[in-house]
Amino acid sequence: MTRLGTLILCLWMAACAAPHMADPSDPLLFDMGAMARADRVVVGIPGVMTSINVLQPIGAFETPDRAIAYFRLPGFDGRPSEESIVIDRAAQRIVDLVRTYDLDRIDLIGHSTGAVIALEAAKDLRTELPHVDVHVFGIATALPAPQPLLAGVRGAMGTVAAAARTGSLNPRTVWLEYYRRLAFGADVETTPASANAADALVEANSDRITLPKDGLYRRHTRDLRRWRNPNPETLKGTEITFFHGAVDPVFPPRPTRRFVETLPDAELNFIAGNGHLLLLTYPQVWDRIGASLLSSSSD
Repeated sequence: MTRLGTLILCLWMAACAAPHMADPSDPLLFDMGAMARADRVVVGIPGVMTSINVLQPIGAFETPDRAIAYFRLPGFDGRPSEESIVIDRAAQRIVDLVRTYDLDRIDLIGHSTGAVIALEAAKDLRTELPHVDVHVFGIATALPAPQPLLAGVRGAMGTVAAAARTGSLNPRTVWLEYYRRLAFGADVETTPASANAADALVEANSDRITLPKDGLYRRHTRDLRRWRNPNPETLKGTEITFFHGAVDPVFPPRPTRRFVETLPDAELNFIAGNGHLLLLTYPQVWDRIGASLLSSSSD
Protein backbone atom coordinates (compact mmCIF):
# COMPACT_ATOMS: atom_id res chain seq x y z
CA MET A 1 0.00 0.00 0.00
CA THR A 2 1.23 3.48 -0.83
CA ARG A 3 1.83 6.06 1.87
CA LEU A 4 -1.09 8.06 0.50
CA GLY A 5 -3.36 5.03 0.70
CA THR A 6 -2.28 4.47 4.28
CA LEU A 7 -3.04 8.08 5.09
CA ILE A 8 -6.56 7.86 3.64
CA LEU A 9 -7.26 4.74 5.64
CA CYS A 10 -5.97 6.45 8.77
CA LEU A 11 -8.31 9.39 8.30
CA TRP A 12 -11.44 7.74 6.97
CA MET A 13 -11.34 4.08 7.94
CA ALA A 14 -10.02 4.54 11.43
CA ALA A 15 -11.65 1.44 12.89
CA CYS A 16 -10.81 -1.80 11.14
CA ALA A 17 -11.08 -4.00 14.25
CA ALA A 18 -14.48 -5.18 15.49
CA PRO A 19 -15.53 -2.89 18.37
CA HIS A 20 -16.13 -4.15 21.88
CA MET A 21 -19.77 -3.52 22.79
CA ALA A 22 -20.43 -2.28 26.31
CA ASP A 23 -23.71 -1.53 28.05
CA PRO A 24 -24.62 2.03 27.08
CA SER A 25 -24.29 4.70 29.76
CA ASP A 26 -26.85 7.47 30.06
CA PRO A 27 -25.96 9.95 27.31
CA LEU A 28 -28.09 12.83 28.62
CA LEU A 29 -26.60 15.57 30.76
CA PHE A 30 -28.98 17.98 32.52
CA ASP A 31 -29.85 19.62 35.83
CA MET A 32 -32.45 17.42 37.51
CA GLY A 33 -33.87 20.27 39.59
CA ALA A 34 -34.31 22.51 36.56
CA MET A 35 -35.89 19.66 34.62
CA ALA A 36 -38.36 18.92 37.42
CA ARG A 37 -39.50 22.57 37.43
CA ALA A 38 -39.77 22.88 33.65
CA ASP A 39 -42.63 22.16 31.31
CA ARG A 40 -40.40 22.25 28.21
CA VAL A 41 -36.85 21.31 27.27
CA VAL A 42 -34.23 22.11 24.65
CA VAL A 43 -32.01 19.13 23.80
CA GLY A 44 -28.71 19.66 21.96
CA ILE A 45 -27.20 16.73 20.03
CA PRO A 46 -23.74 17.09 18.42
CA GLY A 47 -22.49 15.42 15.27
CA VAL A 48 -19.96 12.58 15.13
CA MET A 49 -16.57 13.07 16.78
CA THR A 50 -17.81 16.22 18.51
CA SER A 51 -18.16 17.36 22.11
CA ILE A 52 -21.26 19.02 23.51
CA ASN A 53 -19.04 22.10 23.91
CA VAL A 54 -20.04 23.19 20.38
CA LEU A 55 -23.64 23.40 21.63
CA GLN A 56 -22.99 25.54 24.69
CA PRO A 57 -24.84 28.55 23.19
CA ILE A 58 -28.14 26.75 23.84
CA GLY A 59 -27.56 27.44 27.53
CA ALA A 60 -28.77 30.98 26.82
CA PHE A 61 -32.21 29.56 26.00
CA GLU A 62 -32.80 28.37 29.57
CA THR A 63 -35.73 29.98 31.42
CA PRO A 64 -37.61 29.07 34.62
CA ASP A 65 -39.95 26.86 32.60
CA ARG A 66 -37.47 25.72 29.90
CA ALA A 67 -34.69 23.30 30.86
CA ILE A 68 -31.58 22.42 28.83
CA ALA A 69 -30.18 18.95 28.14
CA TYR A 70 -27.13 17.81 26.18
CA PHE A 71 -26.68 14.46 24.46
CA ARG A 72 -23.14 13.12 24.96
CA LEU A 73 -21.61 10.93 22.27
CA PRO A 74 -19.39 7.90 22.97
CA GLY A 75 -15.82 8.91 23.77
CA PHE A 76 -16.71 12.52 24.57
CA ASP A 77 -17.69 14.46 27.68
CA GLY A 78 -17.11 11.53 30.02
CA ARG A 79 -19.04 8.91 28.08
CA PRO A 80 -17.17 5.60 27.53
CA SER A 81 -15.51 5.38 24.14
CA GLU A 82 -16.28 1.66 23.76
CA GLU A 83 -19.95 2.40 23.11
CA SER A 84 -21.55 3.13 19.74
CA ILE A 85 -24.12 5.55 18.42
CA VAL A 86 -27.35 3.58 17.95
CA ILE A 87 -29.88 5.98 16.46
CA ASP A 88 -33.09 4.26 17.63
CA ARG A 89 -31.74 3.82 21.15
CA ALA A 90 -30.62 7.44 21.30
CA ALA A 91 -34.04 8.62 20.11
CA GLN A 92 -35.84 6.50 22.69
CA ARG A 93 -33.73 7.91 25.51
CA ILE A 94 -34.95 11.38 24.58
CA VAL A 95 -38.56 10.14 24.58
CA ASP A 96 -37.99 8.69 28.04
CA LEU A 97 -36.78 12.09 29.26
CA VAL A 98 -39.97 13.77 28.06
CA ARG A 99 -42.14 11.04 29.56
CA THR A 100 -40.33 10.96 32.91
CA TYR A 101 -40.66 14.71 33.48
CA ASP A 102 -44.10 15.02 31.86
CA LEU A 103 -42.95 17.79 29.54
CA ASP A 104 -45.30 19.67 27.21
CA ARG A 105 -42.78 20.73 24.59
CA ILE A 106 -39.35 19.75 23.30
CA ASP A 107 -37.01 21.61 20.93
CA LEU A 108 -34.41 19.29 19.43
CA ILE A 109 -31.26 20.93 18.03
CA GLY A 110 -29.01 18.49 16.19
CA HIS A 111 -25.86 18.89 14.13
CA SER A 112 -25.18 16.40 11.32
CA THR A 113 -25.83 12.91 12.78
CA GLY A 114 -27.31 14.68 15.78
CA ALA A 115 -30.04 16.00 13.47
CA VAL A 116 -30.83 12.42 12.43
CA ILE A 117 -31.21 11.44 16.10
CA ALA A 118 -33.46 14.48 16.56
CA LEU A 119 -35.69 13.43 13.64
CA GLU A 120 -36.02 9.87 14.91
CA ALA A 121 -36.79 11.15 18.42
CA ALA A 122 -39.47 13.40 16.92
CA LYS A 123 -41.04 10.42 15.14
CA ASP A 124 -41.13 8.42 18.36
CA LEU A 125 -42.60 11.36 20.26
CA ARG A 126 -45.35 11.88 17.69
CA THR A 127 -46.21 8.18 17.97
CA GLU A 128 -45.88 7.64 21.72
CA LEU A 129 -46.66 11.09 23.17
CA PRO A 130 -48.76 12.85 20.51
CA HIS A 131 -49.81 15.63 22.90
CA VAL A 132 -46.22 16.92 23.14
CA ASP A 133 -45.29 19.93 20.99
CA VAL A 134 -42.17 18.92 19.03
CA HIS A 135 -39.79 21.22 17.14
CA VAL A 136 -36.62 20.13 15.29
CA PHE A 137 -33.71 22.30 14.21
CA GLY A 138 -31.25 20.46 11.97
CA ILE A 139 -27.85 22.06 11.38
CA ALA A 140 -25.78 20.61 8.50
CA THR A 141 -27.94 17.52 8.79
CA ALA A 142 -26.73 14.10 7.71
CA LEU A 143 -28.71 12.35 4.97
CA PRO A 144 -30.14 8.85 4.54
CA ALA A 145 -28.28 5.98 2.89
CA PRO A 146 -26.49 5.84 0.52
CA GLN A 147 -25.37 9.42 1.19
CA PRO A 148 -23.22 8.60 4.26
CA LEU A 149 -21.22 6.13 2.14
CA LEU A 150 -20.91 8.70 -0.62
CA ALA A 151 -19.77 11.20 2.00
CA GLY A 152 -16.91 8.84 2.79
CA VAL A 153 -15.93 8.79 -0.88
CA ARG A 154 -16.10 12.58 -1.02
CA GLY A 155 -14.00 12.73 2.13
CA ALA A 156 -11.34 10.46 0.68
CA MET A 157 -11.17 12.61 -2.45
CA GLY A 158 -10.96 15.73 -0.31
CA THR A 159 -8.19 14.18 1.72
CA VAL A 160 -6.19 13.47 -1.44
CA ALA A 161 -6.69 17.08 -2.52
CA ALA A 162 -5.58 18.30 0.91
CA ALA A 163 -2.46 16.14 0.77
CA ALA A 164 -1.64 17.49 -2.69
CA ARG A 165 -2.15 21.05 -1.56
CA THR A 166 0.05 20.73 1.53
CA GLY A 167 2.65 18.52 -0.14
CA SER A 168 2.61 16.44 3.04
CA LEU A 169 1.59 12.93 4.06
CA ASN A 170 1.56 13.77 7.76
CA PRO A 171 -1.97 12.79 8.92
CA ARG A 172 -2.46 15.82 11.16
CA THR A 173 -1.16 18.27 8.58
CA VAL A 174 -3.49 16.86 5.96
CA TRP A 175 -6.44 16.71 8.34
CA LEU A 176 -6.04 20.37 9.31
CA GLU A 177 -6.01 21.32 5.64
CA TYR A 178 -9.12 19.23 4.98
CA TYR A 179 -10.76 20.92 7.97
CA ARG A 180 -10.60 24.17 5.98
CA ARG A 181 -12.52 22.49 3.14
CA LEU A 182 -15.08 21.09 5.57
CA ALA A 183 -15.69 24.59 6.91
CA PHE A 184 -15.93 26.62 3.70
CA GLY A 185 -16.28 24.14 0.84
CA ALA A 186 -14.07 22.92 -1.97
CA ASP A 187 -13.49 26.44 -3.34
CA VAL A 188 -12.15 27.79 -0.05
CA GLU A 189 -9.07 29.23 -1.79
CA THR A 190 -10.93 31.16 -4.48
CA THR A 191 -11.32 34.34 -2.44
CA PRO A 192 -8.98 35.91 0.12
CA ALA A 193 -11.90 36.35 2.52
CA SER A 194 -12.77 32.65 2.67
CA ALA A 195 -9.11 31.57 2.75
CA ASN A 196 -8.38 33.96 5.63
CA ALA A 197 -11.50 32.85 7.50
CA ALA A 198 -10.44 29.20 7.10
CA ASP A 199 -6.95 29.96 8.40
CA ALA A 200 -8.39 31.76 11.42
CA LEU A 201 -10.79 28.89 12.14
CA VAL A 202 -8.02 26.28 12.07
CA GLU A 203 -5.78 28.41 14.25
CA ALA A 204 -8.53 28.94 16.81
CA ASN A 205 -9.47 25.25 16.98
CA SER A 206 -6.23 23.38 16.23
CA ASP A 207 -5.79 22.25 19.85
CA ARG A 208 -9.26 20.69 19.81
CA ILE A 209 -9.01 19.01 16.41
CA THR A 210 -8.07 15.36 16.93
CA LEU A 211 -7.74 12.39 14.59
CA PRO A 212 -10.13 9.44 15.09
CA LYS A 213 -8.55 6.54 16.92
CA ASP A 214 -9.32 3.12 18.38
CA GLY A 215 -12.32 2.58 16.10
CA LEU A 216 -14.32 5.50 17.50
CA TYR A 217 -15.14 7.01 14.09
CA ARG A 218 -16.57 3.71 12.92
CA ARG A 219 -18.64 3.33 16.10
CA HIS A 220 -20.00 6.84 15.56
CA THR A 221 -20.96 6.33 11.91
CA ARG A 222 -21.86 2.64 11.50
CA ASP A 223 -25.56 3.01 12.33
CA LEU A 224 -25.88 6.17 10.24
CA ARG A 225 -24.71 4.28 7.16
CA ARG A 226 -27.77 2.03 7.54
CA TRP A 227 -30.29 4.80 8.23
CA ARG A 228 -32.93 5.30 5.50
CA ASN A 229 -35.35 7.74 7.16
CA PRO A 230 -38.17 5.27 7.77
CA ASN A 231 -41.76 6.48 8.02
CA PRO A 232 -41.20 10.20 7.35
CA GLU A 233 -44.97 10.78 7.37
CA THR A 234 -44.86 10.24 11.14
CA LEU A 235 -43.30 13.70 11.41
CA LYS A 236 -46.51 15.44 10.32
CA GLY A 237 -47.33 18.10 12.90
CA THR A 238 -43.67 18.60 13.84
CA GLU A 239 -42.10 21.96 13.04
CA ILE A 240 -38.81 21.23 11.28
CA THR A 241 -36.24 23.84 10.29
CA PHE A 242 -32.94 23.02 8.58
CA PHE A 243 -29.87 25.24 8.27
CA HIS A 244 -27.38 23.90 5.74
CA GLY A 245 -24.16 25.18 4.23
CA ALA A 246 -24.61 26.00 0.55
CA VAL A 247 -21.15 24.54 -0.18
CA ASP A 248 -21.25 21.62 2.27
CA PRO A 249 -18.74 19.08 0.89
CA VAL A 250 -20.03 16.22 3.06
CA PHE A 251 -23.77 16.38 2.35
CA PRO A 252 -24.17 18.62 -0.73
CA PRO A 253 -27.15 20.90 -1.39
CA ARG A 254 -28.87 18.88 -4.12
CA PRO A 255 -29.42 15.63 -2.17
CA THR A 256 -30.17 17.72 0.91
CA ARG A 257 -33.02 19.48 -0.91
CA ARG A 258 -34.36 16.15 -2.18
CA PHE A 259 -34.30 14.77 1.37
CA VAL A 260 -36.09 17.75 2.89
CA GLU A 261 -38.80 17.49 0.24
CA THR A 262 -39.65 14.02 1.62
CA LEU A 263 -40.50 15.49 5.03
CA PRO A 264 -43.80 17.13 5.93
CA ASP A 265 -43.78 20.68 7.35
CA ALA A 266 -40.02 21.13 6.81
CA GLU A 267 -38.21 24.36 5.94
CA LEU A 268 -34.71 24.46 4.41
CA ASN A 269 -32.35 27.43 4.70
CA PHE A 270 -29.09 27.37 2.72
CA ILE A 271 -26.30 29.55 4.14
CA ALA A 272 -24.12 30.96 1.35
CA GLY A 273 -20.36 30.42 1.55
CA ASN A 274 -20.55 27.92 4.41
CA GLY A 275 -19.73 24.21 4.53
CA HIS A 276 -20.36 21.42 7.03
CA LEU A 277 -19.01 23.16 10.15
CA LEU A 278 -21.90 25.57 10.28
CA LEU A 279 -21.88 25.75 14.08
CA LEU A 280 -18.43 27.35 13.91
CA THR A 281 -18.63 29.37 10.71
CA TYR A 282 -22.16 30.73 11.07
CA PRO A 283 -22.77 31.57 14.75
CA GLN A 284 -25.81 33.60 13.68
CA VAL A 285 -27.66 30.28 13.58
CA TRP A 286 -28.10 30.59 17.35
CA ASP A 287 -29.77 33.98 16.97
CA ARG A 288 -32.16 32.53 14.41
CA ILE A 289 -33.01 29.54 16.59
CA GLY A 290 -33.38 31.77 19.64
CA ALA A 291 -35.76 34.07 17.75
CA SER A 292 -37.84 31.04 16.78
CA LEU A 293 -37.99 29.84 20.38
CA LEU A 294 -38.99 33.31 21.58
CA SER A 295 -41.66 33.65 18.89
CA SER A 296 -43.24 30.28 19.61
CA SER A 297 -43.12 30.88 23.37
CA SER A 298 -45.22 34.02 22.96
CA ASP A 299 -47.89 32.36 20.82
